[in-house]
Amino acid sequence: MKVLVDIGNTNVLMGKYDNSRLIDQVRFETNTVISSPDDILKSLSIFLADVEYILISGVVPQAQKNLRILVSNNFENLSIRELNTSDLEAFIKFNVINPAEVGDDRIINSIAAIDKYEPPFIIVDFGTATTLDVVDKSGAYSGGLICPGVNLSIKSLSDGAALLPLITFKKPETLIGKHTIAAMESGIYWGYISLIEGLIERLKTSHECPNAKAIATGGLSKLFENDLKCINYFERDLTLEGLLIVSNKLQ
Repeated sequence: MKVLVDIGNTNVLMGKYDNSRLIDQVRFETNTVISSPDDILKSLSIFLADVEYILISGVVPQAQKNLRILVSNNFENLSIRELNTSDLEAFIKFNVINPAEVGDDRIINSIAAIDKYEPPFIIVDFGTATTLDVVDKSGAYSGGLICPGVNLSIKSLSDGAALLPLITFKKPETLIGKHTIAAMESGIYWGYISLIEGLIERLKTSHECPNAKAIATGGLSKLFENDLKCINYFERDLTLEGLLIVSNKLQ
C-alpha cells in the first residue's frame, strides 16, 4: 500500500494505491499545510494507517517541507521519498532550456499522457494557473504556456473593480448577462473557452503538430467538458497516474 502526493498551489491531493489500483483520495488546502500542518494530523493518521510508502511531489516548497516533517515525525514505519526534477528526467526527453524551471506537475502530466496516448499532444491543466504543455511527436516535452487560473481571474476582477463582487465559477445560463453577476459568469466561462480554443489552434498551427491530441486535466476541467470541443480527452487524475508510473520504477 502506498500514497502518492501532489502538492499544488491551492490544494494537496493524496491518492492511496493498492498495487496499481486507486482505492482512496483525500485533499487538503495547501495553506493549511503551510500555516498549521498539525491540523491535518488526525485525518492523516486514518489515511496513512495501513500505508508503507509515500511519494511526495509538489510546486510549493514550504508545504512540501512541512508535510515531510509531519509524516516523518508521526509515522516511523513509513518510507518517505520526495520527488525532484532530476528523478523525472529518466522518464521523458526535454526540448527546453532548463527542465528544472518546469513545474514537476506539468512534467508528470506529460509522462502520464505518453503512457496513455501517442504523441504529439497538448495538455491543458485547469489548476491555480491554467497551463498548456506541448509534447512533440518524438515524445519530448517541448514547453508551453502559463495563464492565470480561473479562480485567480475571478479574484483579480473582484479585487480590482470596486463594484464587482467575488463570484463562484459556474457555467452561465446565457451568453449575454442581464445583470452584473451573470455578465461576470459569462465573461469568465466563455472567455476561458475562447482562450483555450484559440491557443490550441495556434499551437497546432505554429508548432507544426496539426494532428496533436488535446488532453484536459485539473479540478475545473470537467466544468468545461460540454463546451470545449477542441479537447479529445478529459483525464481528471492525470497527475496521480503519472506519479504512479514514476513510483513503480523508483521503488
